[in-house]
Amino acid sequence: MTPRGLLILLATMTVLASCTEKPVQRDSQEEAERRWSDGSLPRYGGVDQTASVSTTLKVGLLLPLTGQYANYGKNMMNAATLALFDANLSRPIDLLPRDTAGNASSAGTAAVDALADGASALIGPVAPAAVAAAARAVAASGAPLLMLSSDRRLAEPGSFAAGHAPEAMATRIVDFAFRKGVRRIAALAPRTAYGEAAMRGLQAAAASRGVQLGPAGYLTDRATPNDIQGILSQALAAIGPDGALFLPFSAEKLPPIARAIAALTGGKSPILLGLDGWGSIGLATLPSFGRAFYAGPDPAATANFRQRYAATFGTAPARGAALVYDLVAMVGVAAQSARGKGLGVHTIQAATGFQGVEG
Repeated sequence: MTPRGLLILLATMTVLASCTEKPVQRDSQEEAERRWSDGSLPRYGGVDQTASVSTTLKVGLLLPLTGQYANYGKNMMNAATLALFDANLSRPIDLLPRDTAGNASSAGTAAVDALADGASALIGPVAPAAVAAAARAVAASGAPLLMLSSDRRLAEPGSFAAGHAPEAMATRIVDFAFRKGVRRIAALAPRTAYGEAAMRGLQAAAASRGVQLGPAGYLTDRATPNDIQGILSQALAAIGPDGALFLPFSAEKLPPIARAIAALTGGKSPILLGLDGWGSIGLATLPSFGRAFYAGPDPAATANFRQRYAATFGTAPARGAALVYDLVAMVGVAAQSARGKGLGVHTIQAATGFQGVEG
């Protein structure tokens, strides 16, 4: 259930449109790219506005509105409000903010309270423990919960991981590399839950495509330059000049890795594959990153959202605000097709998909 997107070609790198785990049915790569190019993916306002649908749809927002994360919650609330303003939908949407206070016990209560007040769908919470509690609380309600998390393991029946799932992004980037002729991939990943999830996605995608995997190494925060160079030397030897190196690190972790690759290859590095987050750094300035590709949302759409948010609220959006914006807009689009009825899981899983800021 992963939407597919457009290939955006930049000067010395390629950004692959988001692999964000959204609750829509998965399409083939070719079909999704055709539908994007011909405008058939629903977008804000991209629904039939001729039908008069006046029944208000209530959507619960499970956010930390008090406590140490209150400013973050306010930022998410701003993004949700902006989405309704931009969507210009014919069916009114009533947002029901409910305070999770950033903890599990309050999140479960907030979810139940929103349902009692008529919410047909819920968005949030943020913290993993709060997400799990809310998912359990609404599992039997029939109302879809769009979790602000990329961890699929937190999902219960009727809930969806709507963050940037590393497994999905790894599948996206492996599919792309395979179409470019790559048949051998080695990997270096952080020793974190995110890195391990990305590696699971790499292994599954490689197996489905018949891609040969070379050695996989893991780095902790205590890794020295010698540690990095030692692991990379084995990986590079295994994939040869036509292979690729998978590096699911955040952008700020890349410079020492780039220097090690340059030292080992004399500047003639293999194809480098990464995930969302590489767009926050000038990859072209890093040694050995002349052939770097990563999975992430269209940078132009993201920049446009950030500019409009700042112009409206006088401050930059927090990380994750664009995802809340997308989910509120997506529910709004789905509400139009519900024709005055509440939203069920089947509506959220509509095969038409949805194209938002984050993918």
